[in-house]
Order: sequence, then C-alpha cells, then structure tokens
Amino acid sequence: MQKYLLSLFEASQANSQLYLPQELLSKYVQEFHQICQQGFLEEPPPIKIAGQKGRIKKSKGLNLLERLSQNQDAILSFAFHQDLPFTNNQAERDLRPVKTKQKVSACFRTIVGAKHFARIQGFISTVRKQGLNPFQQLQSVFQNQFTWKTC
Repeated sequence: MQKYLLSLFEASQANSQLYLPQELLSKYVQEFHQICQQGFLEEPPPIKIAGQKGRIKKSKGLNLLERLSQNQDAILSFAFHQDLPFTNNQAERDLRPVKTKQKVSACFRTIVGAKHFARIQGFISTVRKQGLNPFQQLQSVFQNQFTWKTC
C-alpha cells in the first residue's frame, strides 16, 4: 500500500494538469481496491472465543485494512484535488512554534499572552502560505496599510 500511495503521489505531481485524467484515476482506484482485497485475504479473520462477551478483538492489520477501505475518498483525495497536500506535515509545522514556546518557557504566563502569540503566529503562517513576506506584511499592519486583499 505504501508503494502504491507513493506512486500515485508521483503520478499526480508529474502531471502538468490540475488533476489526473479520469482513466488514470479509475485505474488507481481499482488498484487500491485490489490491494485492500488482497490484504483481507491475507489477514486472518478474528476468532470468537467461547464464553467471550463483547466485541471480537481484531488484529491491528485488520483494523488498518478496514479504515483504509472505509476512508478511501479521504486517503486518495490528494490525487483528485491538486490543492490538497499528500501529508499533514504543514499542520505539524504550524504547531511546532507553540510547542517550542511551551518547552522553552515551560508555559505561557497568561491566557491572554497565549492568545496573542497564537494570533500572531497564525497570521505569519497564513502570510507565508500565500507566498508573501511576513515582515513586510507585519509592517503594513502596524502602519495601518494592511488589507486582506493584499493576502
């Protein structure tokens, strides 16, 4: 599955159009289903022990296979929509300054200070994602020249 997802990502990035052609997408979706079906064949089904109450415990592999097959649209969304990222690394990068601030100073002194920090950090992150210079945009805010249209 890992090799499949990486090859789909490379194919979606190599394409100069905003999206993959429909025939390629249907081929990749069919391959996704085949990999899941092969996984279900190889993964042993859960066994109910006599006298056991409640749900039957499933293996980690079976749980993963079920989540993959149930959430196919979300997993393959990066191939259908060019503006969606392949990984969640950007979300992790957005959280890193807050966690670093917490570790260095052990905490925020006040809730108000934490809110101010989060607001400024969110502004800087948004400006960077828009491809603008954060320093220039902060200057324009303090000079009352900033409009959201510039972002």
